[in-house]
Amino acid sequence: MINNFLLDADETILDFVRSSRESLRFALEMSGIEYHEEYFAAYKAINDAIWKEYERGEITKAMLSVVRFSRFFDRIWICADAAKTNEIYFKKLSKTGYMLPGADQFLRQMKLRGKIYLITNGTPAAQYGRLDSLGIRDVFEGIYVSDEIGYAKPDRRFFEYVLQKGALRKNECIVIGDSLSSDIAGAGNAGLKCIWYNPTDKPLFGASPDYIASDYARILAIIDSLKD
Repeated sequence: MINNFLLDADETILDFVRSSRESLRFALEMSGIEYHEEYFAAYKAINDAIWKEYERGEITKAMLSVVRFSRFFDRIWICADAAKTNEIYFKKLSKTGYMLPGADQFLRQMKLRGKIYLITNGTPAAQYGRLDSLGIRDVFEGIYVSDEIGYAKPDRRFFEYVLQKGALRKNECIVIGDSLSSDIAGAGNAGLKCIWYNPTDKPLFGASPDYIASDYARILAIIDSLKD
């Protein structure tokens, strides 16, 4: 019976895009740079790409934090202090938490079905800070952040650590997340069942989810079908 849910955070239940947009605007304005909405699209593309580099082990977390703003400033043709801007951005991000529409009710329904373990590649201060700003940290039986573990999704050792610390059996767990490259590929690496949360109908490539769900209701329906 599957009743332990290894749940991703950003863009699965937390609205990271909203938090990031607000934090970028704040950081640029505090740095004396006029914000334009198209800047966020440029920053997001760079940030998404650099996190993929991190998942592949091509860049460290410390490098990621500064390089993303260096690349961003190069893209928009602005000379500014990347490290300082990142510091302002990160402090703001760590206090700016939002849930995706319907995520609060989804978590309540999940709690009725078993135990929820949050699994994330995010930085501890940003992840815990946003959870605390929302008052939902105690919803989770355990919270596992890659920087605290030493391995990041999709490394199977990340998932093995979670299983060991939580005293969890593989056949009683399922991974739920929006990222094919970290959540779903990681579940495959660790031999865990998984549900790919895909509300925006992204194309399937590079990983093989056991199930695909376009909304929270479908995730719950899949979980209910696995009770026996």
